[in-house]
Amino acid sequence: MNQGSKHKKLWLIVLCVYGALVLAPGVGPLVRAEQTKEEKARQRMLNLEAANALWRLKRALEKEGFYAGRVRLNVWRAAAMDAGKFDPQKYAEYKRQLYEKSVNESLECFEFYIEQNSPHDAKMCLQTWKVHAEEIDQFDEDTYNELVQRLDRLKDKPSPAPTE
Repeated sequence: MNQGSKHKKLWLIVLCVYGALVLAPGVGPLVRAEQTKEEKARQRMLNLEAANALWRLKRALEKEGFYAGRVRLNVWRAAAMDAGKFDPQKYAEYKRQLYEKSVNESLECFEFYIEQNSPHDAKMCLQTWKVHAEEIDQFDEDTYNELVQRLDRLKDKPSPAPTE
């Protein structure tokens, strides 16, 4: 091979390497921009999921029972954590609202079954009241003892004779 041809090939290789080095930083920001777009889209989706979960939780607090509300609370917590928007104080407040609602409904349930002369069902409502009141530090031993006495009086009452 002649000397001129060697130099041409060498210069061609040097130019290719130089061109690759010059163009490489231009490709990097483009890839990073695409990742940023994907990350932004993912974050928007996570934020939307968290907002939807919060809406469902608030609706459950208004219209649904305890167990549906508890599921909604946990779903909201997970979605808010994924979105980076979890607030432990809000979680504690929603949990308190959920348990307060259950405590109130359990007392209503207890009263209903006492009126219906159904000690077994009344006892179930009383147990729910106790556990949920303890969970939010609203349990009152005196109130509980009064309710237990009412339940015991109902159990001691003779059942009415069946009518034909």
